[in-house]
Amino acid sequence: MNVKILLTVLFVAAFMLNATAQTIITGRIINEHDEAVEYATIALSGDSIGTLADAEGRFSLTIPTGIKSDLSISHVSYERAIIPYSTYNNGKHLVIKLKDKNVELSEVVIGKKNKLKTILGKKLPGPTGSFRGKGQENWIEWGPTFKSKKDWMVSDIMFTIKKCTHERCVLSFSIYEKRGSEWVNILNKPIYKVVNKISRKVKLDVKPSENIILKADKQYYISISVVDSDDYGILEFDSQLRNCIARHLSKDRTRKIPAGPAIMLMGYELQR
Repeated sequence: MNVKILLTVLFVAAFMLNATAQTIITGRIINEHDEAVEYATIALSGDSIGTLADAEGRFSLTIPTGIKSDLSISHVSYERAIIPYSTYNNGKHLVIKLKDKNVELSEVVIGKKNKLKTILGKKLPGPTGSFRGKGQENWIEWGPTFKSKKDWMVSDIMFTIKKCTHERCVLSFSIYEKRGSEWVNILNKPIYKVVNKISRKVKLDVKPSENIILKADKQYYISISVVDSDDYGILEFDSQLRNCIARHLSKDRTRKIPAGPAIMLMGYELQR
């Protein structure tokens, strides 16, 4: 046999063997009411492999040969679910049901004369920031850290977009509190905002559907990410020079950076 042909055959055989050795997991994330759970995070415990479910809760994840870690499924509105390797290694389509969180709502008291105030304002402007790619590909959230000087209830999240080339994309906002060495998401409900194609500056005013409480002297981090889009595109936005964090959603890894999205928070001071 010709040497070149032999090498080609061996290469193709090795490629096919490697491809068949991989485990491809497909599935759907639902809640206790059999409704789709949108944009849940699916990740291998203790590994860097992961993905996001789409708006219908569907996902697909390719796992290289030799990895036998459990699957971890998380979403801000539900309890974390762990799927053992023995459950998914047969390649069957998974239907994963998440349990609702038991949330205790705290009482909120706002003074009658209390006016809307700035909780987190803008700092020095930085270069134009952007998210590039197709939703669910980058899995990066990004935003400023800050210390709350008073007890606040968040009423508005302000964000300015310079340009969006996506025909349609979905932004997600999250707020984390520093607890020990970890950043813990304090939301009980996800905050999403649909943005369509724009070629000029647009100021977003996002009003959360729940009471988000910030406590005095606590450290916080507010982030923004593109969790879905219908195609490849670019989302450009104002940035600012201040301490920020970038976090990989599926890997749960964070990195401190000196600039990031110019996100503003407005709200009302709470009575003690």
